[in-house]
Amino acid sequence: MDIFETDRARIKRRLQTFLPILLLAAVCLIFYLGITGAGRETVTKEQTTLKRALEQGAIHTYALTGNYPQNLEELLTDYKISYDPDKFVVEYVPNGSNLLPSISVLVLSQQKGGLS
Repeated sequence: MDIFETDRARIKRRLQTFLPILLLAAVCLIFYLGITGAGRETVTKEQTTLKRALEQGAIHTYALTGNYPQNLEELLTDYKISYDPDKFVVEYVPNGSNLLPSISVLVLSQQKGGLS
């Protein structure tokens, strides 16, 4: 180190030291945000697909038998639909034998891969 180092030289030296660290941190942040966004999109697609499968199963049962399924378990076993109960809550409310049931699929928690 030079005793008579100028302020400009000192700033340039510090910048050369910290710039690679800052660039690495920025790249890591970009990757983290990308992975998090992809995970949220995946959970949303899973939620939509599960709801659509349950609705189509109920409609199919009505087309075959003339009645909608009376409970969720009947629908799940008849059409071999499975889901992660740690990730989703499914609400199935029958509205009568000839009315489409109310079906809701909600994401449980962010820790298990949900949105929160």
